[in-house]
Amino acid sequence: MRDAIERADTIVGELDNRPVAGSAYSTAWAARLVHDDGRPVFEQAREWLRTHQHADGSWGSAVPNAYDRLVCTLAAVLTLSEVPGEWAAGAVRAGVDYLREHAADWRDAPGQIIGFEIVAPYLVEQARAAGLLEIDSRTELALLREEKLALVPEGALTSQPTALLYSLEALDDLVSVPDVLKFAAPDGSMSSNPAATAAVWAATKDPAALTYLRDAARSAGDGGLPEIYPIDVFEPAWTIYLLDRAGLKPSGVQQHVERFLRLSGEDGAPLGSSADFPLPDSDCTALVAIVAHSFGYETTPLLEALLPFERDDHFAGLPHERFAPVSGNAHVLEALSQQPHRFAAQIGKTRDFLLDARRESAWWHDKWHFSDHYATAQAVFGLAGATEPGTLAGTWRWLLDGQHPDGSWGAAGGQAEDTAYAVLSLDALAPHHGPVPEDTYRRAHAYLREHLDAPDYAELWIGKSLYTPPTVVRAAVAAAWVISGQADDE
Repeated sequence: MRDAIERADTIVGELDNRPVAGSAYSTAWAARLVHDDGRPVFEQAREWLRTHQHADGSWGSAVPNAYDRLVCTLAAVLTLSEVPGEWAAGAVRAGVDYLREHAADWRDAPGQIIGFEIVAPYLVEQARAAGLLEIDSRTELALLREEKLALVPEGALTSQPTALLYSLEALDDLVSVPDVLKFAAPDGSMSSNPAATAAVWAATKDPAALTYLRDAARSAGDGGLPEIYPIDVFEPAWTIYLLDRAGLKPSGVQQHVERFLRLSGEDGAPLGSSADFPLPDSDCTALVAIVAHSFGYETTPLLEALLPFERDDHFAGLPHERFAPVSGNAHVLEALSQQPHRFAAQIGKTRDFLLDARRESAWWHDKWHFSDHYATAQAVFGLAGATEPGTLAGTWRWLLDGQHPDGSWGAAGGQAEDTAYAVLSLDALAPHHGPVPEDTYRRAHAYLREHLDAPDYAELWIGKSLYTPPTVVRAAVAAAWVISGQADDE
Protein backbone atom coordinates (compact mmCIF):
# COMPACT_ATOMS: atom_id res chain seq x y z
CA MET A 1 0.00 0.00 0.00
CA ARG A 2 2.95 2.32 0.64
CA ASP A 3 3.91 2.08 -3.03
CA ALA A 4 0.34 3.03 -3.98
CA ILE A 5 0.34 6.06 -1.70
CA GLU A 6 3.69 7.21 -3.01
CA ARG A 7 2.48 6.77 -6.56
CA ALA A 8 -0.66 8.78 -5.82
CA ASP A 9 1.47 11.54 -4.24
CA THR A 10 3.59 11.62 -7.39
CA ILE A 11 0.53 11.85 -9.65
CA VAL A 12 -0.91 14.77 -7.71
CA GLY A 13 2.49 16.43 -7.70
CA GLU A 14 2.55 16.23 -11.51
CA LEU A 15 -0.70 18.15 -11.97
CA ASP A 16 -0.37 20.92 -14.57
CA ASN A 17 2.98 19.59 -15.81
CA ARG A 18 1.48 18.19 -19.01
CA PRO A 19 -2.30 18.56 -18.70
CA VAL A 20 -3.12 17.61 -22.33
CA ALA A 21 -0.89 16.01 -24.95
CA GLY A 22 -0.59 17.42 -28.47
CA SER A 23 -3.39 16.70 -30.96
CA ALA A 24 -3.40 16.86 -34.74
CA TYR A 25 -6.28 19.31 -35.10
CA SER A 26 -4.91 22.04 -32.83
CA THR A 27 -1.40 21.48 -34.14
CA ALA A 28 -2.54 21.92 -37.74
CA TRP A 29 -4.11 25.28 -36.96
CA ALA A 30 -0.99 26.49 -35.16
CA ALA A 31 1.18 25.27 -38.04
CA ARG A 32 -0.75 27.57 -40.40
CA LEU A 33 0.38 30.71 -38.60
CA VAL A 34 3.11 32.79 -40.22
CA HIS A 35 4.86 36.06 -39.41
CA ASP A 36 4.63 39.00 -41.80
CA ASP A 37 7.84 37.83 -43.52
CA GLY A 38 6.40 34.37 -44.12
CA ARG A 39 8.31 32.53 -41.38
CA PRO A 40 6.24 29.95 -39.53
CA VAL A 41 5.33 30.92 -35.99
CA PHE A 42 5.40 27.29 -34.86
CA GLU A 43 7.98 25.44 -36.92
CA GLN A 44 7.84 22.54 -34.45
CA ALA A 45 4.12 22.15 -35.18
CA ARG A 46 4.90 21.42 -38.82
CA GLU A 47 7.45 18.84 -37.75
CA TRP A 48 4.86 17.32 -35.41
CA LEU A 49 2.49 16.90 -38.35
CA ARG A 50 5.27 15.28 -40.38
CA THR A 51 5.96 12.67 -37.69
CA HIS A 52 2.36 11.97 -36.68
CA GLN A 53 0.76 11.05 -40.01
CA HIS A 54 -0.58 7.51 -39.98
CA ALA A 55 0.48 4.92 -42.53
CA ASP A 56 -2.91 5.20 -44.26
CA GLY A 57 -2.35 8.94 -44.87
CA SER A 58 -4.62 10.21 -42.11
CA TRP A 59 -4.02 12.17 -38.93
CA GLY A 60 -5.83 11.73 -35.63
CA SER A 61 -6.06 9.44 -32.64
CA ALA A 62 -4.32 6.09 -32.33
CA VAL A 63 -7.71 4.42 -31.86
CA PRO A 64 -9.56 5.19 -35.12
CA ASN A 65 -12.58 7.47 -34.90
CA ALA A 66 -14.18 8.48 -38.20
CA TYR A 67 -15.09 12.01 -37.09
CA ASP A 68 -11.68 12.69 -35.59
CA ARG A 69 -9.79 11.31 -38.59
CA LEU A 70 -11.88 13.43 -40.98
CA VAL A 71 -11.38 16.82 -39.31
CA CYS A 72 -7.75 16.17 -38.32
CA THR A 73 -6.82 15.06 -41.82
CA LEU A 74 -8.65 17.94 -43.46
CA ALA A 75 -6.97 20.46 -41.15
CA ALA A 76 -3.55 18.92 -41.75
CA VAL A 77 -3.75 18.77 -45.55
CA LEU A 78 -5.06 22.35 -45.71
CA THR A 79 -2.09 23.50 -43.65
CA LEU A 80 0.55 21.43 -45.40
CA SER A 81 -0.73 22.40 -48.86
CA GLU A 82 0.80 25.82 -48.10
CA VAL A 83 4.12 24.44 -46.80
CA PRO A 84 7.05 24.19 -49.24
CA GLY A 85 8.99 20.96 -49.62
CA GLU A 86 8.49 17.53 -51.11
CA TRP A 87 7.72 15.95 -47.75
CA ALA A 88 4.73 18.28 -47.31
CA ALA A 89 3.52 17.67 -50.86
CA GLY A 90 3.78 13.92 -50.33
CA ALA A 91 1.94 14.14 -47.02
CA VAL A 92 -0.86 16.12 -48.69
CA ARG A 93 -1.18 13.55 -51.49
CA ALA A 94 -1.45 10.72 -48.97
CA GLY A 95 -3.94 12.69 -46.88
CA VAL A 96 -6.12 13.50 -49.88
CA ASP A 97 -6.06 9.85 -50.96
CA TYR A 98 -7.26 8.89 -47.49
CA LEU A 99 -10.05 11.46 -47.61
CA ARG A 100 -11.25 10.30 -51.02
CA GLU A 101 -11.71 6.81 -49.62
CA HIS A 102 -12.92 7.59 -46.09
CA ALA A 103 -14.58 11.02 -46.09
CA ALA A 104 -18.04 9.49 -45.61
CA ASP A 105 -17.06 7.03 -42.85
CA TRP A 106 -18.57 9.36 -40.24
CA ARG A 107 -22.11 8.44 -41.29
CA ASP A 108 -23.67 6.33 -38.50
CA ALA A 109 -20.28 6.01 -36.78
CA PRO A 110 -20.05 6.21 -32.96
CA GLY A 111 -18.13 8.86 -31.10
CA GLN A 112 -19.08 12.17 -32.73
CA ILE A 113 -16.58 14.82 -31.70
CA ILE A 114 -17.50 18.21 -30.26
CA GLY A 115 -18.20 20.88 -32.85
CA PHE A 116 -18.19 18.42 -35.75
CA GLU A 117 -21.33 20.03 -37.20
CA ILE A 118 -19.49 23.38 -37.33
CA VAL A 119 -15.90 22.39 -38.10
CA ALA A 120 -16.29 19.57 -40.64
CA PRO A 121 -18.51 21.48 -43.13
CA TYR A 122 -16.20 24.48 -42.88
CA LEU A 123 -13.05 22.43 -43.59
CA VAL A 124 -14.73 20.53 -46.42
CA GLU A 125 -15.63 23.82 -48.08
CA GLN A 126 -12.08 25.11 -47.58
CA ALA A 127 -10.66 21.97 -49.19
CA ARG A 128 -13.01 22.39 -52.15
CA ALA A 129 -12.10 26.07 -52.55
CA ALA A 130 -8.38 25.20 -52.39
CA GLY A 131 -8.82 22.67 -55.20
CA LEU A 132 -7.70 19.78 -53.01
CA LEU A 133 -10.77 17.56 -53.37
CA GLU A 134 -14.55 17.38 -53.56
CA ILE A 135 -16.35 15.38 -50.85
CA ASP A 136 -19.67 13.73 -51.67
CA SER A 137 -21.15 14.41 -48.24
CA ARG A 138 -20.58 18.19 -48.48
CA THR A 139 -24.31 18.97 -48.73
CA GLU A 140 -25.16 16.61 -45.90
CA LEU A 141 -22.54 18.22 -43.68
CA ALA A 142 -23.81 21.69 -44.55
CA LEU A 143 -27.27 20.69 -43.29
CA LEU A 144 -25.76 19.56 -39.98
CA ARG A 145 -24.16 22.97 -39.63
CA GLU A 146 -27.48 24.71 -40.28
CA GLU A 147 -29.22 22.55 -37.67
CA LYS A 148 -26.60 23.33 -35.06
CA LEU A 149 -26.62 27.07 -35.71
CA ALA A 150 -30.41 27.09 -35.49
CA LEU A 151 -30.09 26.21 -31.79
CA VAL A 152 -28.23 29.45 -31.08
CA PRO A 153 -30.36 32.58 -30.54
CA GLU A 154 -29.87 35.33 -33.12
CA GLY A 155 -27.19 37.76 -32.05
CA ALA A 156 -25.87 35.49 -29.28
CA LEU A 157 -22.44 35.07 -30.88
CA THR A 158 -21.51 38.69 -30.29
CA SER A 159 -23.61 39.43 -27.20
CA GLN A 160 -22.58 36.64 -24.81
CA PRO A 161 -20.03 33.86 -24.43
CA THR A 162 -21.29 30.70 -26.13
CA ALA A 163 -19.88 27.23 -26.66
CA LEU A 164 -19.60 28.07 -30.37
CA LEU A 165 -16.62 30.32 -29.65
CA TYR A 166 -14.67 27.14 -28.90
CA SER A 167 -14.82 26.66 -32.69
CA LEU A 168 -14.12 30.27 -33.66
CA GLU A 169 -11.64 29.18 -36.34
CA ALA A 170 -14.59 27.79 -38.31
CA LEU A 171 -16.91 30.78 -37.88
CA ASP A 172 -15.31 33.48 -40.04
CA ASP A 173 -18.35 33.37 -42.35
CA LEU A 174 -20.60 34.25 -39.39
CA VAL A 175 -18.69 36.58 -37.10
CA SER A 176 -15.75 38.97 -37.21
CA VAL A 177 -12.99 38.13 -34.76
CA PRO A 178 -12.74 41.72 -33.42
CA ASP A 179 -16.44 41.54 -32.51
CA VAL A 180 -15.81 38.67 -30.07
CA LEU A 181 -12.43 39.69 -28.64
CA LYS A 182 -14.30 40.96 -25.58
CA PHE A 183 -14.88 37.29 -24.70
CA ALA A 184 -11.16 36.43 -24.70
CA ALA A 185 -9.88 35.12 -21.38
CA PRO A 186 -7.33 36.98 -19.25
CA ASP A 187 -4.66 34.57 -20.52
CA GLY A 188 -5.31 35.72 -24.10
CA SER A 189 -7.13 32.60 -25.21
CA MET A 190 -10.49 32.17 -26.83
CA SER A 191 -12.33 29.53 -24.80
CA SER A 192 -9.02 27.97 -23.66
CA ASN A 193 -8.72 26.48 -27.15
CA PRO A 194 -5.55 26.74 -29.24
CA ALA A 195 -7.30 26.41 -32.62
CA ALA A 196 -9.80 29.15 -31.79
CA THR A 197 -6.99 31.31 -30.41
CA ALA A 198 -4.93 30.72 -33.54
CA ALA A 199 -7.81 32.31 -35.44
CA VAL A 200 -7.66 35.29 -33.08
CA TRP A 201 -3.95 35.82 -33.68
CA ALA A 202 -4.26 35.32 -37.44
CA ALA A 203 -6.92 38.04 -37.61
CA THR A 204 -5.55 40.53 -35.08
CA LYS A 205 -1.89 39.71 -34.28
CA ASP A 206 -2.92 40.15 -30.65
CA PRO A 207 0.27 39.56 -28.59
CA ALA A 208 -1.73 38.08 -25.71
CA ALA A 209 -3.09 35.39 -28.05
CA LEU A 210 0.43 34.54 -29.21
CA THR A 211 1.70 34.33 -25.65
CA TYR A 212 -1.13 31.95 -24.84
CA LEU A 213 -0.36 29.77 -27.87
CA ARG A 214 3.30 29.54 -26.92
CA ASP A 215 2.37 28.59 -23.37
CA ALA A 216 -0.03 25.95 -24.70
CA ALA A 217 2.68 24.54 -26.97
CA ARG A 218 5.10 24.29 -24.05
CA SER A 219 2.47 22.56 -21.94
CA ALA A 220 2.03 19.72 -24.44
CA GLY A 221 5.74 18.96 -24.32
CA ASP A 222 5.87 17.11 -27.62
CA GLY A 223 6.00 19.83 -30.28
CA GLY A 224 2.25 19.75 -30.87
CA LEU A 225 -0.52 21.85 -29.40
CA PRO A 226 -3.20 20.48 -27.08
CA GLU A 227 -6.92 20.27 -27.69
CA ILE A 228 -7.56 22.50 -24.67
CA TYR A 229 -5.38 24.43 -22.24
CA PRO A 230 -5.44 25.07 -19.35
CA ILE A 231 -7.65 22.56 -17.54
CA ASP A 232 -6.82 23.64 -14.02
CA VAL A 233 -10.22 22.59 -12.65
CA PHE A 234 -10.92 19.54 -14.80
CA GLU A 235 -7.48 17.93 -14.45
CA PRO A 236 -7.11 18.09 -10.65
CA ALA A 237 -10.79 17.38 -9.95
CA TRP A 238 -10.89 14.22 -12.07
CA THR A 239 -7.47 13.08 -10.83
CA ILE A 240 -8.41 13.45 -7.16
CA TYR A 241 -11.82 11.85 -7.77
CA LEU A 242 -10.36 8.78 -9.45
CA LEU A 243 -7.65 8.25 -6.84
CA ASP A 244 -10.25 8.64 -4.11
CA ARG A 245 -12.28 5.78 -5.58
CA ALA A 246 -9.39 3.51 -4.54
CA GLY A 247 -9.18 5.12 -1.10
CA LEU A 248 -6.07 7.09 -2.06
CA LYS A 249 -5.96 10.55 -0.48
CA PRO A 250 -2.56 11.98 -1.38
CA SER A 251 -0.90 14.82 0.44
CA GLY A 252 -1.44 18.16 -1.23
CA VAL A 253 -5.00 17.41 -2.28
CA GLN A 254 -6.64 19.83 0.11
CA GLN A 255 -4.96 22.84 -1.46
CA HIS A 256 -6.63 21.94 -4.75
CA VAL A 257 -10.02 21.42 -3.15
CA GLU A 258 -9.80 24.72 -1.28
CA ARG A 259 -8.85 26.47 -4.52
CA PHE A 260 -11.97 25.02 -6.19
CA LEU A 261 -14.10 26.38 -3.38
CA ARG A 262 -12.49 29.82 -3.64
CA LEU A 263 -13.19 29.84 -7.37
CA SER A 264 -16.82 28.95 -6.71
CA GLY A 265 -17.16 31.50 -3.93
CA GLU A 266 -19.36 31.57 -0.88
CA ASP A 267 -22.51 31.76 -2.98
CA GLY A 268 -21.56 28.69 -5.02
CA ALA A 269 -20.96 29.79 -8.61
CA PRO A 270 -20.81 26.89 -11.08
CA LEU A 271 -17.38 25.97 -12.45
CA GLY A 272 -15.91 25.20 -15.87
CA SER A 273 -12.89 23.24 -17.01
CA SER A 274 -10.52 26.01 -15.92
CA ALA A 275 -10.60 29.15 -13.84
CA ASP A 276 -10.75 31.28 -17.00
CA PHE A 277 -13.06 29.14 -19.11
CA PRO A 278 -15.98 31.40 -20.09
CA LEU A 279 -18.76 28.84 -19.66
CA PRO A 280 -19.40 26.82 -16.50
CA ASP A 281 -20.82 23.32 -16.87
CA SER A 282 -22.71 20.89 -14.71
CA ASP A 283 -20.05 18.17 -15.05
CA CYS A 284 -17.13 20.08 -13.53
CA THR A 285 -19.40 21.63 -10.90
CA ALA A 286 -20.70 18.23 -9.82
CA LEU A 287 -17.24 16.63 -9.77
CA VAL A 288 -15.89 19.40 -7.56
CA ALA A 289 -18.87 18.95 -5.22
CA ILE A 290 -18.18 15.21 -5.00
CA VAL A 291 -14.49 15.71 -4.28
CA ALA A 292 -15.08 18.49 -1.76
CA HIS A 293 -17.65 16.39 0.09
CA SER A 294 -15.27 13.43 0.24
CA PHE A 295 -12.67 15.62 1.94
CA GLY A 296 -15.12 16.98 4.49
CA TYR A 297 -16.04 20.37 3.05
CA GLU A 298 -19.49 21.97 2.98
CA THR A 299 -20.93 21.58 -0.51
CA THR A 300 -24.49 22.91 -0.32
CA PRO A 301 -23.70 26.03 -2.40
CA LEU A 302 -22.16 23.89 -5.13
CA LEU A 303 -25.13 21.53 -5.15
CA GLU A 304 -27.48 24.48 -5.49
CA ALA A 305 -25.31 25.77 -8.36
CA LEU A 306 -26.33 22.68 -10.32
CA LEU A 307 -30.02 23.56 -10.33
CA PRO A 308 -29.90 26.11 -13.20
CA PHE A 309 -28.75 23.23 -15.44
CA GLU A 310 -31.94 21.27 -14.73
CA ARG A 311 -34.21 20.53 -17.70
CA ASP A 312 -37.48 18.61 -18.02
CA ASP A 313 -35.94 15.13 -18.01
CA HIS A 314 -32.18 15.63 -17.46
CA PHE A 315 -29.46 18.10 -16.55
CA ALA A 316 -27.78 20.01 -19.37
CA GLY A 317 -24.03 20.18 -19.60
CA LEU A 318 -23.71 23.43 -21.55
CA PRO A 319 -26.14 25.82 -23.28
CA HIS A 320 -27.26 25.10 -26.85
CA GLU A 321 -26.06 21.48 -26.84
CA ARG A 322 -27.67 18.89 -29.12
CA PHE A 323 -27.20 15.89 -26.83
CA ALA A 324 -27.36 15.61 -23.05
CA PRO A 325 -24.20 14.23 -21.41
CA VAL A 326 -24.42 10.81 -19.78
CA SER A 327 -21.34 11.35 -17.63
CA GLY A 328 -22.48 14.82 -16.59
CA ASN A 329 -25.86 13.51 -15.44
CA ALA A 330 -24.13 10.66 -13.62
CA HIS A 331 -21.94 13.11 -11.73
CA VAL A 332 -24.93 15.31 -10.94
CA LEU A 333 -26.71 12.25 -9.55
CA GLU A 334 -23.71 11.29 -7.43
CA ALA A 335 -23.30 14.85 -6.15
CA LEU A 336 -26.95 15.48 -5.31
CA SER A 337 -27.14 12.14 -3.52
CA GLN A 338 -25.20 13.85 -0.71
CA GLN A 339 -28.59 15.35 0.29
CA PRO A 340 -31.13 12.74 -0.87
CA HIS A 341 -34.18 14.22 0.83
CA ARG A 342 -33.65 17.79 -0.34
CA PHE A 343 -32.92 16.81 -3.93
CA ALA A 344 -35.17 13.75 -4.24
CA ALA A 345 -36.90 14.99 -7.40
CA GLN A 346 -33.63 15.76 -9.17
CA ILE A 347 -32.11 12.46 -8.09
CA GLY A 348 -35.09 10.60 -9.53
CA LYS A 349 -34.85 12.58 -12.76
CA THR A 350 -31.16 11.86 -13.35
CA ARG A 351 -31.56 8.23 -12.33
CA ASP A 352 -34.36 7.74 -14.84
CA PHE A 353 -32.43 9.57 -17.55
CA LEU A 354 -29.42 7.31 -17.06
CA LEU A 355 -31.45 4.12 -17.03
CA ASP A 356 -33.24 5.22 -20.21
CA ALA A 357 -29.89 6.00 -21.85
CA ARG A 358 -28.53 2.51 -21.10
CA ARG A 359 -27.92 0.38 -24.18
CA GLU A 360 -28.75 -3.32 -24.31
CA SER A 361 -29.60 -3.05 -20.59
CA ALA A 362 -25.87 -3.06 -19.96
CA TRP A 363 -23.66 -0.17 -21.07
CA TRP A 364 -23.56 3.53 -21.86
CA HIS A 365 -21.97 5.87 -24.40
CA ASP A 366 -21.15 9.51 -23.76
CA LYS A 367 -20.44 12.71 -25.71
CA TRP A 368 -17.22 13.45 -23.80
CA HIS A 369 -15.37 10.16 -24.17
CA PHE A 370 -14.97 7.66 -26.99
CA SER A 371 -14.81 4.64 -24.67
CA ASP A 372 -18.04 3.00 -23.58
CA HIS A 373 -16.19 1.91 -20.45
CA TYR A 374 -15.76 5.52 -19.35
CA ALA A 375 -19.45 6.33 -19.75
CA THR A 376 -20.44 3.06 -18.12
CA ALA A 377 -18.15 3.69 -15.16
CA GLN A 378 -19.56 7.16 -14.53
CA ALA A 379 -23.12 5.85 -14.79
CA VAL A 380 -22.32 3.01 -12.41
CA PHE A 381 -20.73 5.37 -9.88
CA GLY A 382 -23.91 7.41 -9.81
CA LEU A 383 -26.44 4.59 -10.00
CA ALA A 384 -24.87 1.95 -7.76
CA GLY A 385 -26.20 3.60 -4.63
CA ALA A 386 -29.39 4.96 -6.15
CA THR A 387 -30.98 1.80 -7.62
CA GLU A 388 -32.40 -1.44 -6.32
CA PRO A 389 -30.10 -4.50 -6.22
CA GLY A 390 -30.25 -6.29 -9.55
CA THR A 391 -30.93 -3.18 -11.63
CA LEU A 392 -27.39 -3.20 -12.98
CA ALA A 393 -27.02 -6.98 -13.34
CA GLY A 394 -26.69 -6.62 -17.12
CA THR A 395 -23.83 -4.18 -16.66
CA TRP A 396 -22.06 -6.57 -14.29
CA ARG A 397 -22.29 -9.37 -16.84
CA TRP A 398 -21.24 -7.10 -19.73
CA LEU A 399 -18.11 -6.10 -17.83
CA LEU A 400 -17.14 -9.64 -16.88
CA ASP A 401 -17.72 -10.92 -20.41
CA GLY A 402 -15.73 -8.08 -22.01
CA GLN A 403 -12.32 -8.80 -20.55
CA HIS A 404 -9.68 -9.80 -23.10
CA PRO A 405 -7.40 -12.81 -22.49
CA ASP A 406 -4.50 -10.51 -21.55
CA GLY A 407 -6.56 -8.97 -18.75
CA SER A 408 -7.49 -5.76 -20.54
CA TRP A 409 -10.73 -4.23 -21.78
CA GLY A 410 -11.38 -1.90 -24.67
CA ALA A 411 -10.88 -1.23 -28.36
CA ALA A 412 -7.92 -2.07 -30.58
CA GLY A 413 -6.98 -5.11 -28.50
CA GLY A 414 -7.35 -3.38 -25.15
CA GLN A 415 -6.46 -0.02 -23.59
CA ALA A 416 -5.13 0.82 -20.15
CA GLU A 417 -7.75 3.52 -19.63
CA ASP A 418 -10.66 1.25 -20.62
CA THR A 419 -9.29 -1.43 -18.31
CA ALA A 420 -9.11 1.03 -15.43
CA TYR A 421 -12.76 2.06 -15.83
CA ALA A 422 -13.88 -1.57 -16.10
CA VAL A 423 -12.14 -2.43 -12.83
CA LEU A 424 -13.52 0.66 -11.08
CA SER A 425 -17.01 -0.23 -12.32
CA LEU A 426 -16.77 -3.78 -11.03
CA ASP A 427 -15.58 -2.48 -7.68
CA ALA A 428 -18.61 -0.17 -7.43
CA LEU A 429 -21.00 -2.96 -8.40
CA ALA A 430 -19.45 -5.67 -6.22
CA PRO A 431 -21.49 -4.92 -3.06
CA HIS A 432 -24.68 -5.87 -4.94
CA HIS A 433 -23.39 -8.30 -7.56
CA GLY A 434 -20.00 -9.52 -6.37
CA PRO A 435 -17.60 -10.66 -5.46
CA VAL A 436 -15.45 -10.00 -8.52
CA PRO A 437 -13.87 -13.30 -9.64
CA GLU A 438 -10.28 -13.47 -8.40
CA ASP A 439 -8.98 -14.40 -11.84
CA THR A 440 -10.63 -11.32 -13.35
CA TYR A 441 -8.82 -9.06 -10.92
CA ARG A 442 -5.51 -10.92 -11.18
CA ARG A 443 -5.37 -10.64 -14.96
CA ALA A 444 -6.41 -6.99 -14.85
CA HIS A 445 -3.80 -6.25 -12.18
CA ALA A 446 -1.02 -7.77 -14.25
CA TYR A 447 -2.06 -5.80 -17.33
CA LEU A 448 -2.38 -2.51 -15.42
CA ARG A 449 1.00 -3.00 -13.74
CA GLU A 450 2.61 -3.01 -17.19
CA HIS A 451 0.94 0.32 -18.04
CA LEU A 452 1.36 2.26 -14.81
CA ASP A 453 4.28 4.27 -16.16
CA ALA A 454 3.38 4.37 -19.84
CA PRO A 455 4.71 7.57 -21.45
CA ASP A 456 1.51 8.00 -23.45
CA TYR A 457 -2.03 6.67 -23.52
CA ALA A 458 -4.46 6.45 -26.43
CA GLU A 459 -6.49 9.56 -27.23
CA LEU A 460 -10.01 8.73 -26.06
CA TRP A 461 -11.38 11.99 -24.64
CA ILE A 462 -13.64 13.93 -27.00
CA GLY A 463 -13.07 17.56 -27.93
CA LYS A 464 -12.97 18.90 -31.48
CA SER A 465 -10.53 16.03 -31.86
CA LEU A 466 -9.74 13.11 -29.60
CA TYR A 467 -7.16 13.91 -26.94
CA THR A 468 -5.47 12.61 -23.80
CA PRO A 469 -5.19 14.24 -20.36
CA PRO A 470 -2.24 12.05 -19.23
CA THR A 471 -2.40 12.72 -15.48
CA VAL A 472 -6.13 11.96 -15.33
CA VAL A 473 -5.59 8.69 -17.18
CA ARG A 474 -2.61 7.81 -14.99
CA ALA A 475 -4.78 8.36 -11.91
CA ALA A 476 -7.46 6.03 -13.27
CA VAL A 477 -4.88 3.34 -14.05
CA ALA A 478 -3.26 3.65 -10.62
CA ALA A 479 -6.61 3.49 -8.80
CA ALA A 480 -7.67 0.38 -10.72
CA TRP A 481 -4.26 -1.22 -10.17
CA VAL A 482 -4.71 -0.78 -6.41
CA ILE A 483 -8.24 -2.19 -6.43
CA SER A 484 -7.45 -5.15 -8.67
CA GLY A 485 -4.47 -5.99 -6.46
CA GLN A 486 -6.86 -6.89 -3.67
CA ALA A 487 -7.09 -10.43 -5.08
CA ASP A 488 -3.38 -10.94 -4.35
CA ASP A 489 -3.53 -9.24 -0.95
CA GLU A 490 -6.32 -11.41 0.42
